[in-house]
Amino acid sequence: MIKVDFDLTMSILAHNILRLFAMDLPGYSHNSAGTLYKKFLSMTGNVQISNDQITVGMKKKRNLPLLLSVMEKFKNTKISIFENRTLEIKGDSSS
Repeated sequence: MIKVDFDLTMSILAHNILRLFAMDLPGYSHNSAGTLYKKFLSMTGNVQISNDQITVGMKKKRNLPLLLSVMEKFKNTKISIFENRTLEIKGDSSS
């Protein structure tokens, strides 16, 4: 019983996080969670971790410029679960 409740809770949480994400994406606010995942989150990239920053270099994809512009507002935000490192998401130089 606990496993079912946990799975349902995580599914609802993921859905709601994607809905919040979609609200910041002009023209994508009414897309389904699956479409948002395919267009913006299902990407490969490189992660580099330093003492004060985590850098994610996303591979080139059609919707990457919109994703980068939305994430710009979080550029210098320290994230407690990352030991107060900042998170930078950028386009990777390789495709």
